[in-house]
Amino acid sequence: MDQSADPMDPAAYEREPLPTRSNIEVDSQMYYRSDDEEDEDSGGSGCMSLSSSVTDYPFEYGRRYHRYAEGQYFMPNDETEQDRLDMHHQIFLKLMNGKLTLAPLDRYPPKRILDVGTGTGIWALDMAEAYPDADVIGTDLSPIQPSLVLENCRFEIDDAELEWTYPANHFDFIHSRCLGHSIRGWDHYLGQIYKHLKPGGFVEIIEHAGNVSCDDGSYPEHCALRDYMRNLGRALEIMGLASMPRDGRKYIERAGFVDIKTEIRHTPSGPWPKDPKMKEIGYWVLMNTETSFEAYGLALFTRVLGMNGDEARDLCIRAQRDSSNRHIHVYITK
Repeated sequence: MDQSADPMDPAAYEREPLPTRSNIEVDSQMYYRSDDEEDEDSGGSGCMSLSSSVTDYPFEYGRRYHRYAEGQYFMPNDETEQDRLDMHHQIFLKLMNGKLTLAPLDRYPPKRILDVGTGTGIWALDMAEAYPDADVIGTDLSPIQPSLVLENCRFEIDDAELEWTYPANHFDFIHSRCLGHSIRGWDHYLGQIYKHLKPGGFVEIIEHAGNVSCDDGSYPEHCALRDYMRNLGRALEIMGLASMPRDGRKYIERAGFVDIKTEIRHTPSGPWPKDPKMKEIGYWVLMNTETSFEAYGLALFTRVLGMNGDEARDLCIRAQRDSSNRHIHVYITK
């Protein structure tokens, strides 16, 4: 290829107009108890070396957060969050029919792979096993990845928003997943990816659509889930951490990428779909929401919106209850 990269965006995060309906049929025979019913029944880029300062994690309201780039990233990094991230990885595998990526890597086996914002490193480790001849690097703000890894995989502490120190035209494949609420400058971030990707290489960007959708009118106008999403959006806007813009395709093209491909996947919140595969995904998503609302909202609501810990946690709990209510059929687009 004489042009730079063939990026793929399975989440359609350039935000082209999304389908008005998800085509997820509700299983009218499905019954599971909501929290309210249970209460009634029961009666109520510069890569840096590891140092003690990096692992001297701050704690807020019982959750542990990053020390490196402290305050810039609002997600926790404790064991509860690591479990959630690993579960989220399984949800993506189910959404993608067991595939680690939708990029055509089998036709173009990569030699160098970069996973930006690797989290627990689970995707990078799986890729290192799937492509034993490739060198896989995972970067993150915290060294929470396992120390015993495959020989072709390593992890580095890095801030993806800083200037990358890798050589230009270096990687065959760059993977970026769920960083939408971490990137302040998409032009700069995509420019970094373009600069350090080999001509003919691939980049895969997977992101949430950033909103909760419903097709059958079962999402109440006044409920804790809507209140949570409004407050989340307000806090992110104040911090300058908006999701990838609706015209994100323009950003991607402006960076120089070509042959941009898009795939849209829906993740139902709960096992309300009739389709067996979507029902299974819904179960996984429901389990993931047990900690995801607090993971995304707690620090933003307290640091940015001025809520106290009890107020913020209460809103997270009530939003999770709405999300798990069998009468509310909502989903998120990826």
